[in-house]
Amino acid sequence: MKKNYTLFMFIFMISFNIQSQNQNISMNSGYINQSFYSMQNGEVLNIANDNWDIAFSTDAFSSTIRINDGKGAQLYTYHLGDTSDWDIINMSTPNILYNPMYNSDITWEIGAFDVNTTSGFDYGWGVYNLQTHHIIGDSIFLIQTVNGNWKKIWIKSKESGEYFLKYANLDGTDIVNTSIQAANYNNKRFVYYSLDQDIVKDREPELSEWDISFTKYITPVQGTPYPVTGVLSNVGIKIAKAINIAAPFNYIDFSSHTFIEDINSIGYDWKTYQGSYIVDDNRCYFVKDYSNNIWRIIFTSFEGTISGNIEFNTELIGSINSLENDLQKNFKIYPNPASSDVNIIYETNRDVKLEIHDLNGRRIFNTILQKQDFSTVNIPLYNFNKGIYIISIIDNENNLLRDKLIIN
Repeated sequence: MKKNYTLFMFIFMISFNIQSQNQNISMNSGYINQSFYSMQNGEVLNIANDNWDIAFSTDAFSSTIRINDGKGAQLYTYHLGDTSDWDIINMSTPNILYNPMYNSDITWEIGAFDVNTTSGFDYGWGVYNLQTHHIIGDSIFLIQTVNGNWKKIWIKSKESGEYFLKYANLDGTDIVNTSIQAANYNNKRFVYYSLDQDIVKDREPELSEWDISFTKYITPVQGTPYPVTGVLSNVGIKIAKAINIAAPFNYIDFSSHTFIEDINSIGYDWKTYQGSYIVDDNRCYFVKDYSNNIWRIIFTSFEGTISGNIEFNTELIGSINSLENDLQKNFKIYPNPASSDVNIIYETNRDVKLEIHDLNGRRIFNTILQKQDFSTVNIPLYNFNKGIYIISIIDNENNLLRDKLIIN
């Protein structure tokens, strides 16, 4: 078995024109920028990261609201009453700063406004109404903007992809009633908003254009929430970490490591501060992108807040689509594009999972294709919206084949 594996890895390596490339990005002095990066195409967008306070999910099925906590935004629950207390809240209210809340650094789907979720139809900042299918805001929050200004804010509702909110200074002045048409940005993961400027910020690449992002965010460090500079990955990007590797630049054994989709799988701890920043030179990461290519990334330099410069090496190790296995040879979709239904023709010598996700990473459909000779499964599409979806075939060894499904 070991000989077969060694031969496989050798064939796997020579099947590609492997190119190792030294890369660098800059978040600029003070980490004021955020970089969105594609393993295939390099840096896609480098943009200011200190001019927004709140980010609203554009997914029609999501109520996620995140804050710019990595750049100083703070969020607290007002716990002394409900939304009827709007007019009496001010900074002299006793114990007003209660229960600080932070974004999840494991999933994009939990923002600071969502962490008070209890169960059922409670979404943290509001409650789902079964009759109207709207989310109705039932909470008041205190928020400090990235500029240090304190506001009281009430997310009043989300209706058909539009968020309605009200906010003001703590003394009640400068009241703003506005709405965010998040549905207009459904090719992005979030749409952003500055409370101080009362302006929407369109500051992301399209969903499928980036794999990882270099940014500041809050994470628990020794049990305490702390701002760090690191790497978060896009929804559906899978990453495996290899540590204590003697020669990372020669290491390609990605199959010995577990690929996971936690967005902080790369995170921040590939470097430590010892008077200056020291990069761990005995680790690498493997990134499986949307095209199912597998890339190795090795960090080589981090200059810190003076410049925000980060250097790293990327190398295309291979693609699952190059593996000569029955997942590749015996899996067909027709028709594609499709409208009313789609057929999956397959032949497999072992049970495999079939999953369909939208471009937001939300799983729409899943089933098991059982071990058998030539067979067909029909999937009705009446519950699917028009658009692009990703069909994935996964076996019990985590081999994976992806293809696009277009519904028109």
